[in-house]
Amino acid sequence: MEILKPTQPLVSVVVCSYNRKDFIGQTLNCILNQKRDFPIEIIVGDDGSTDGTRDILMEYQEKYPEIFVLLLQEKNLKIGGNWATTVKLAQGKYIALCDDDDFWHDEDKLQKQIDILENDFLIGLVHTNYRTLDEKGKIKEIQIKNEETDDLLLSLFSGKSNFCICTCVLRKSLLDDYVNLDDYVKYEFPIQDWNTWVLIAKYITVFHLQESMVTVRITSNSTSRKESYEKLIEKYAKEKIMYKYLCDKFPDDLSYDEKGWDSYVNHLLLSLAYKRKEFRKAKEYAGLSNNKKSLKVRCAKNRLFFYFFVLLKNSYLRFMLIKRIFH
Repeated sequence: MEILKPTQPLVSVVVCSYNRKDFIGQTLNCILNQKRDFPIEIIVGDDGSTDGTRDILMEYQEKYPEIFVLLLQEKNLKIGGNWATTVKLAQGKYIALCDDDDFWHDEDKLQKQIDILENDFLIGLVHTNYRTLDEKGKIKEIQIKNEETDDLLLSLFSGKSNFCICTCVLRKSLLDDYVNLDDYVKYEFPIQDWNTWVLIAKYITVFHLQESMVTVRITSNSTSRKESYEKLIEKYAKEKIMYKYLCDKFPDDLSYDEKGWDSYVNHLLLSLAYKRKEFRKAKEYAGLSNNKKSLKVRCAKNRLFFYFFVLLKNSYLRFMLIKRIFH
């Protein structure tokens, strides 16, 4: 379908959707309600929704044909591939990002970020603080505190710095020049944010707007909460490919540590087993751990100690009591 645009957009707002019929309307409305003095386009890539999300998207496109562009994926590409193919459609000078279940609660968010980028061509990305909203309606303000460093690439790669994706606006030229979006599909990258920040980190100055402008919804049906261990292992295997991909891109800055990665994944799975209160799985992953002195590992080998560890909410009390048991 050809989409007629009377004005070239300055900003392309990219939204990736998948089965979010209960939230997608609020997400799109918050974008439409932004106070701005520049034209935008809203590009939505739907990754094969089956719950009625696509019907809602079609309604918005019919109502705002001059703004909305829809990419209805023929097959499910997962988040990395869907995001990459959607971003490739962007026509704006800048790209703003928003997830399909989050929303911008500050109507001036986009204008403030674009003003910063337009006034300083050295700044490549502007991000903000945000708040979380859980299913019980509890709101928690998040103040992002990244380390001060001259090596943003290494800081992002090691997890010492990060940006919340739905707060970010960046120059499209950064993706054009330094990111091969086709690789996201080719290698089935399971995420789209951290890897992108790493790829552009050497070439940008980042501005942190110290205001809470975005609400990130915390839902019980997120991927990591519901997937089986087998699905998670498959996901981590793809993340491992992505991890090596990034190391190969920057051999002078990053080093690929396969054993370190495998140990990290095993720790994640062990922690998940504790969270799900699954002793057998915890014992399995504890047996694969190289950190034999870890309290989690040691308690996972005994059913009584495992459930005792799970029941103790206070981390200090947990440490002191279990330390006495083992000593």
